[in-house]
Amino acid sequence: MGTGAFTSVRADRSISIETAGDAGAFLSFEKATDGDGNVTPNAQEYVEITGDNTVSFDFTQSDDTAGSASGINKNAKSTFDNLIDIQNNGSQEVVLSVESDLIASQGGFLGIYAENSQGDSSDNTGLSDTDSGQTTTLSPGDAATNIGIYVPKGNSLDQVESGTFTFIAERVGGNQD
Repeated sequence: MGTGAFTSVRADRSISIETAGDAGAFLSFEKATDGDGNVTPNAQEYVEITGDNTVSFDFTQSDDTAGSASGINKNAKSTFDNLIDIQNNGSQEVVLSVESDLIASQGGFLGIYAENSQGDSSDNTGLSDTDSGQTTTLSPGDAATNIGIYVPKGNSLDQVESGTFTFIAERVGGNQD
């Protein structure tokens, strides 16, 4: 008989992000919300979540940009705060990290972080990978909130046609039973 507990879940999310093998929804992915529960402007503009559990980011939009500008400014750091929230719906404390060849510490150039406090940039937690220690721990019911992505100065998303972020939630203490 199952208890609903889990020891590890790998849910693939990509810049066309897709869930993989998380039918129990131990991790839920939602557009980021503000303190009043409203979807943030960045989540409205850059994030799409479809019925088949695919999360997509599109940073090429220029709806409210003067002139014909679009995409990322290669001469400045581009930061996209408050994109998604990830909640631990399981019954055990987990360590959340991200794997992707797009992330700087893993050979790419992007940065990914969880703000966890609307507007409080001092509370940013890197989510790069477990090897660098850039992780966050989530108790049952807790969420990594206002997850954002940044593109450092000198880089452009023109270098990326698509990519995948794999969000990993591993039970605190490892996966040995």
